[in-house]
Order: sequence, then C-alpha cells, then structure tokens
Amino acid sequence: MVAPFPLLPALLGSIALLALIPPTLSAEENYRRIPLEAPESLVLEAGGLACLPGGKLAVATRRGEVWIADHPYTPDGRQVGWRHFASALHEPLGLAYHEGALYASQRSEVTRMRDTNGDGVADEYHCAAKGWGVSGAYHEYAYGPKFDPAGNMWVTLNCTMGDAVTRDKNWRGYGLRIAPDGSWKPVSGGMRSPCGVGINQAGDVFYTDQQGHWNSACGIHHIRQGAFHGHTASFASATLPGAPFAAPTELVENVPIPEAARRMPIYKPAAVWLPYRKMGMSTTDLALDDTGGKFGPFTGQFFVGELTQAWVNRVYLEKVEGEYQGACFPFMQGFQAGVLRLEFGEDGSLFVGETSRGWSSVGSKSYGVERVVWNGKTPFAMRTMEARPEGFRCTFTRPVTREALNSASWKMRSYTYEYHAEYGGPDIDEKEPTLHIASLSPDGLTVDLKVTPLREGYIHELQVTGLHSSDNEPLTPDIAHYTLNKIPKS
Repeated sequence: MVAPFPLLPALLGSIALLALIPPTLSAEENYRRIPLEAPESLVLEAGGLACLPGGKLAVATRRGEVWIADHPYTPDGRQVGWRHFASALHEPLGLAYHEGALYASQRSEVTRMRDTNGDGVADEYHCAAKGWGVSGAYHEYAYGPKFDPAGNMWVTLNCTMGDAVTRDKNWRGYGLRIAPDGSWKPVSGGMRSPCGVGINQAGDVFYTDQQGHWNSACGIHHIRQGAFHGHTASFASATLPGAPFAAPTELVENVPIPEAARRMPIYKPAAVWLPYRKMGMSTTDLALDDTGGKFGPFTGQFFVGELTQAWVNRVYLEKVEGEYQGACFPFMQGFQAGVLRLEFGEDGSLFVGETSRGWSSVGSKSYGVERVVWNGKTPFAMRTMEARPEGFRCTFTRPVTREALNSASWKMRSYTYEYHAEYGGPDIDEKEPTLHIASLSPDGLTVDLKVTPLREGYIHELQVTGLHSSDNEPLTPDIAHYTLNKIPKS
C-alpha cells in the first residue's frame, strides 16, 4: 500500500505538491459529512468498521483495540457513547460482524471475539484462521475479513516489504478464501498492498491495490482462481502445495500492460484502473452500495476510499466477454483525515473510518470517523458508463436535452501503463480517438457515443465540459475513466 510508507520522494515529493492537484468534486449540495464526536483520550485510528444490531457501530483501531459506538446515527454526531470492547490485537486492518461475533484480521490470524456473559466486553478470543507467513517485516498487513454469501471469509495479505526477522513469507501477496471451519486456500496472488476487499451483488470478490513497484496506478482487481495480479513477490510461494499458479518460465516486463497480458496468460490486469493523482494516490476500501436507493442513485456500485487525498471515489463495474471492467468517477473530497475504511449503515448512510499516522494525508486531523448522509436530492451525474461495440453508453441521473449535448465539449483520450518493476509510471501510448454523439434516448437519460478507435486493454478517459441537465444543473463530476479490458462483440 502506498500510504504506509514513510514519505517517498519519488511518490509524493512533499505535501506541498499535493496542493497542486485540483479539486475533483464537491458533493456538499447533495451529501453532508457528520464527524462522530469522541473523547480526546480516545485515539480513534480506524482500521476497521462493522455495523452491529441495534444501531451500533464497532471500530477497530490500529492500536489494537475495538470500541463500540452506541449512538452513531445522531444527527449532529454528538453524544455518541463510546465503550471499550476488546484489546491486545496486532494492528487490525479490518472488521466484520457475522452470526453474533466480531471478526478482526490481525497480522498473523483472523480472530473471532464474543461477549458471552453480556457485560459489553469481549471475554472470548478465538483464532478463526491462521497459518500464513509472518516474517516480522513492517509491511506485512492482513486485510479483511469480508464474508461472502456462502459464509466464507476473504482475507488479503500484503506482500513483504522491509527487513525480515524470520524467513517465513509464505503466501504474502495472496488472496485467501477461508471456509467456516477455518481451513483456507490461496485463490489468486500477485498482490502488492491489497488494502480493501469487496463483494458485488453477484457474489464475486474484488480487492484494491496501490501504486508502487509493478503497479503504475492504483486498481480494483477481480479475485478469481489462478489469477496473477502483477506483483512478482508472490512467485516465492508459487512452488508450495496448493499454489493457484506456477511462476512463468519467462517474465514479460517493460512492455505496455495489454501486451504483457497477451504474452503472459496468468497475468490479469485490473478490472478498473484508478489513474494516479487524477483519481487519488492510495486506494483503500471497497463498500458496495446495497442500500436500495437510500444513498442516492448509485445502488449496486462500489464506493472506494482514498487515503492520501482524503477522498471517496465511485466505481461502476460490468462484465463483458467474461471479464470485469468499468468506469471510476470522483465522488466526495474534504474528509478530515485519510480515508481507510467504509461501511454502509442501517439507515443507508456511509461511515468513513480515517487515520493518517505515519501515512500522510491532506486531511486536517490525524484520525476519526465520519458519516456521509444523502439529503434526498438527486445529483446530476453520470450514473454509469458502459462499453458498446462501437463506443460507450453514458447514463445520467437526470435528463439532458439534445441542445445541451451539442453545446457541451466532449473529449476522450486513451492510454495505458508500462508493466515494469519500477515504482509507478506515467501514462503511455496516448491517443485521442474521434468521438461523436450517436443517439439520445427519448427520456433524455442515455447517450450513446461512437468512438474510433476503441483500444482493448486501455483506459478511455472521457471529459465532458459545459454539460447541463434539462433543468440547468451542471454535470458533477465532468470526468470518467473507463478501463476497456474487452470490446463487446454485440
């Protein structure tokens, strides 16, 4: 993960450099942020969030504690009662509630915590899963768990970075499926810093990864059997029994990502790339909007945390020719600290867990929890961007007119990244395809664009300037980035 490193000159330069990045979106008119008040003595460096029955919220902190917020839905965020539930965990970076218990991912295990005597404090700590390598290197985080519909837990393991104390690095950089009995298997590998895990409505599992070595940009990846996601550190475990893939006989590198994927079949690039700086610098959590419209017109889409810039982004995914792909959009900025964890509440609001200690964020505070609430007014935004055989279909949340479409400026550029061992990398192989508006649906909500040429495996960045809805609302945001892994055949 980019964020946990000490400041790297090649990555950040300085915090002053961040001020050069222009704001991407202000959602203040339609969504408001409510900081949850906590005592000054409570260092709420939120590493995990989990909603509990009865309108409560559990927060795991990087200092190894779990706290319960008794009234997290108060309209002003005040008078939130905090009580201590658990302690002595090793930097938990994930939390989940399942069948009456809380589960936290520590570096060396997933721990189930229960209050068996009803006094409000955990008195049972049970190892729900363990057995992966922990060498003592500082970057060996474990993320998750997330429960799938079958009751399996999904955990992702950071690859080893830094000085090791032991040689036990097995399965670092892999995604694990953990059965209800605690047995587990690695499903895919090649992860660098897989900070967030999310499961879509179809039950498919995704993780976020961060820009760095072998990753020229942050991305959202589909975890599936046998996939290699790009980081070569996982080859160290490729000879172990149960490994989901074998290391290639020849590593293809220093070529554009689409070429690397063609020449090295185990390599599966991101379902969606989040272009560096333009969509953030350190992608974190994934939260599926399953609120049924309580959070606005984006049900079924993922909301994505961004630590360095203290943002939340939005991602629309679709499956085309057997591959996931889709578009990312800016959503909301200005959070008080680096956004690490996201969790939708029972009322459809979005809890945001934040921390910046040692990881650097543009936020004004070092940690905290905020709640994002929709005011009920539909924003004028591009709700989806879908691939078509000759271009893209853009669906808006509110109608537009043909006159508005013609008066706006529509521009597109396509590009990719180089697959290489270096830390990050610029956009390469850029082109500006021709684009024109092919059709507008009768209800004014859907626009078909014809784009020539479409380039498989490339990011297609769409900029729409000066577009207004039929009731004169400006389009916000005015940019989308679509990762076109497959061009639809029909």
